[in-house]
Amino acid sequence: MHTSLLRFLLLFICGLHVSSALAVSSAPLVRWINERQSEPVAAVAAIQAERRWKLCALYPSLKDSYWLSINYGMVREAQRAGVTLQIFEASGYSQIDTQREQLALCRSWGADAILLGSSVAQFPDLAAAVGDTPVIEVVNALGYAATKVRVGVPWFQMGYQPGRYLVEHATQRPLNVLLMPGPKDAGGSKEMIEGFRAAVAGSAINIVEVVYGDNDVEIQRNLLQDMLEQHPQINLVAGNAIAAQVAMGENRNRQQPLGIVSFYLSHQVYRGLKRDKIMVAASDQMVLQGELAIDQAIRVLQHQPVGNNISPHILTLTPGNISLQKVALSLSPLGFRPVYLLPSADVGG
Repeated sequence: MHTSLLRFLLLFICGLHVSSALAVSSAPLVRWINERQSEPVAAVAAIQAERRWKLCALYPSLKDSYWLSINYGMVREAQRAGVTLQIFEASGYSQIDTQREQLALCRSWGADAILLGSSVAQFPDLAAAVGDTPVIEVVNALGYAATKVRVGVPWFQMGYQPGRYLVEHATQRPLNVLLMPGPKDAGGSKEMIEGFRAAVAGSAINIVEVVYGDNDVEIQRNLLQDMLEQHPQINLVAGNAIAAQVAMGENRNRQQPLGIVSFYLSHQVYRGLKRDKIMVAASDQMVLQGELAIDQAIRVLQHQPVGNNISPHILTLTPGNISLQKVALSLSPLGFRPVYLLPSADVGG
């Protein structure tokens, strides 16, 4: 048994490194026309930086493996393309003051472009904060008029696609669902709920309650336990990856296990799928999104054509179809630690 586990882990790590070394242009991409429609994007040649551009990226938090995997993808592509990459994290959602300060640090550092993973849904003074530095929106849409390009899927789809899977494949009836999307005012939470509601409309799936909270294990565990006490009829939890993680822990103490659905992939959700403890999860292939964000930033700086609202395909992952290749395009390798500056010493422009 130990030999089999060791062999699996080695394959997992090797598969991640081999696949993530591929240029972003080799992956099929789509352009989102709106939250419900997309079209294929023609493959383009991998780009090389004409100079060592200084790219500054902001994330809500690296305690969530979603953003850790974005970080991994950015680092891989920055290494390949030959640019300098500086990373800041806000240590949580709804941290507009922190990100405002970090934008100022990006500008004082001399960033050529800012890759903004916003911790808030609205950033009213963004124009003043960035000046004339080009902004690439990463994952979380702001609708900022001066944004050069956005990389990311509609969060509506991250709720919609797992919802449709339940309608088409779930055999347990009735399904009484607790929705736990994450922070209320950031991270696409409301859009995921709208997508899930649209997917299950007219079906036998009943949404009992929607509860919001930060993507923190203790916060999500307390919310889940409170909701189960208030609504004992709940038999399925759908929401963020931390909620899926704590629901798996809760199931160890239940005679009737909860069904679990995750609106995005994490390392814990991957393990839950492999062990048949999670029914379905969506993946917007975070490693590829990180690579794509770097690629698009370089194209903007080098005055090459870029398409807006570009993303990888969304994957619907189940215990029956998950594979090393799909995980390699979605998750950072085991043992990967956040990188905040690449190269480790600033070599200038």
